[in-house]
Amino acid sequence: SSNLPKKQGKILNLGPHEQRDEMEEKLENGFALVVSRIGNLQEREAHDQLLQVVADQKMYDVVIGGLLYGVLLDPVNASKYYKAMTLLSNGSWFCALCTMNMVLIEMYPRMHAEPRDQIFFFFRESIKVNVPKIDNVLINLIRNANDGGDLKESCKLLTGVVSLMNEHHAWLSGLKPKASLIPVALLTFSRFIYELTMASQYETLCSQMINLCQWWLKERFADCAQLGRDLVLLLMHLSKLPQFTAIWRQLLYAPNKLSSDFNGIEELMARPCPYNLLTHHISVTFMRKMEFILKYLPTAQEKHIEWIRLKHLSGADSGSLRAAWIRSAIYMPCNETTQCSAEARAILLATITAQSTSGVEQQWCKLNLLWDWLCYDPSVGGHIWLEPGYNALRHLLHMQPLLANSLLDFLVRMSAELHPPLRARITTSVANALKAISDFNIGSPSTIIDHHMVQKSVREAFRETFKIPARSAVVPSPTAPVPSGENKQTPSAGDGPSQSGSGESLSKLPKALQPETTSVELSEEMDGSDEKIGALLAAIKEEFRDGIESLSAASSADNEARCELTNRLISSLFDNYELLDSEQVELIAECFLTIFRKQLFSRKPLPDDFIPSLE
Repeated sequence: SSNLPKKQGKILNLGPHEQRDEMEEKLENGFALVVSRIGNLQEREAHDQLLQVVADQKMYDVVIGGLLYGVLLDPVNASKYYKAMTLLSNGSWFCALCTMNMVLIEMYPRMHAEPRDQIFFFFRESIKVNVPKIDNVLINLIRNANDGGDLKESCKLLTGVVSLMNEHHAWLSGLKPKASLIPVALLTFSRFIYELTMASQYETLCSQMINLCQWWLKERFADCAQLGRDLVLLLMHLSKLPQFTAIWRQLLYAPNKLSSDFNGIEELMARPCPYNLLTHHISVTFMRKMEFILKYLPTAQEKHIEWIRLKHLSGADSGSLRAAWIRSAIYMPCNETTQCSAEARAILLATITAQSTSGVEQQWCKLNLLWDWLCYDPSVGGHIWLEPGYNALRHLLHMQPLLANSLLDFLVRMSAELHPPLRARITTSVANALKAISDFNIGSPSTIIDHHMVQKSVREAFRETFKIPARSAVVPSPTAPVPSGENKQTPSAGDGPSQSGSGESLSKLPKALQPETTSVELSEEMDGSDEKIGALLAAIKEEFRDGIESLSAASSADNEARCELTNRLISSLFDNYELLDSEQVELIAECFLTIFRKQLFSRKPLPDDFIPSLE
């Protein structure tokens, strides 16, 4: 029997080594039962037969699943099966909607094209007959666009959703207040608007999504405002599009035009986004892989994180999806139920942030990581969302100190540049966030600010901006009095050889037993190099900064990575040669000398025993 060919399902596109899906088999068996009972009967007789079957309550779920299977696989007779489903549901659609939810969550990513298309038939018919809570099921369909896979497939899905909404505008307008569909759709549409604006082949889709987003923001602002501070973040992403200029003007200068009880942008910034909305920022498949990584990260290897990157964060929309993932990860609860540790989340956040490729993308990821710091209001609460950024910063100081310095500098700059009229409010928010980190025992801000890998200029600017007092000097602890006889002993000229011998004997000790003088000197030297690079970067043009930062952060032991980063940087220099003047060339050359100083100046042209051998 093991040699028999595997029976192929009709819904899922499975690989040669994948087992049949249990849910697909269950739906298929239900459909076989339905067909065996109704055959070629007339509609009334067919309905009577099905009513007899579902008289046994245990068979109800089976028949509903079978009818849904028919809707998905038989476009010609889909209306017949849907009508029978309507009859059997008798106003209670709980079973049918639960089954469709399971299809969207468990099966959609692997479905054939035809069943995917038929899903829209199900939604159109359900909206026509006003199935209750169908909008909550539609959310799970939209969520599948946030998978980071084939952009064409995601756009095809979004095209279907947009058409569905435009066809049923009255239904969309009649949704109950603060329905979740509108903020979830707004999150997804805005991300794809940003990605597709410059793609001419998706101009129609982009235009339709913009129109829907504008309508929601103007006519259903209370629904959109559920996103809280993430609505501000979303609108910042779209701020360069002229269609959203009027929204920004109203948000900043006439908030009452958006909603009579809305007090302005500061109200939104103070309000955290509910976690249940941010979970839809990424697909269920992506979320489950993230939970798996967070659960097993302490023993996981880099290949597991690379698995996530290749599958979900290497597509055409990876830039905005990476930032969306960061927001989801920050709000994901870490407790015994999720079996996710805060430390594991910090490592993953630091790693994903460091993987940002372009300068613009990295700046956007930084803003998403630290957005809750810039908006924190102690009267509203939400200190638990400060912890991920703090732990990620702490981890980056060890993993990529230049990026950690860049994040601290980013907080300083954003407090002044994000929106100058709100400078005092944003600066106070960050200062309150730092205080909350200490007050709620998340950690000590001085652990980061006074870390030896933080550049002096960054530390001073951070302290000055957020009014953090400088750390007081450590007072030497009193030592036991030295006996007068020992105190009077002084080294004599004859002690010289013994001291030399002592130095030689120390050098022969195992490294673990040697004094720490050398490591301290190396640490100071590294700190000086990092400070020098940081000072040079301030004067170097933005097009070259990321390459130099990445090269400086790379481990000196990883020659292959350093060679690759050096090649990229040199290619960038050639590609942007028109930006290079004598000053820039000199600054970049100085960076190279600083980064490779150890390799350049530690090499000896002659072996140590060369001169004695001549003698």
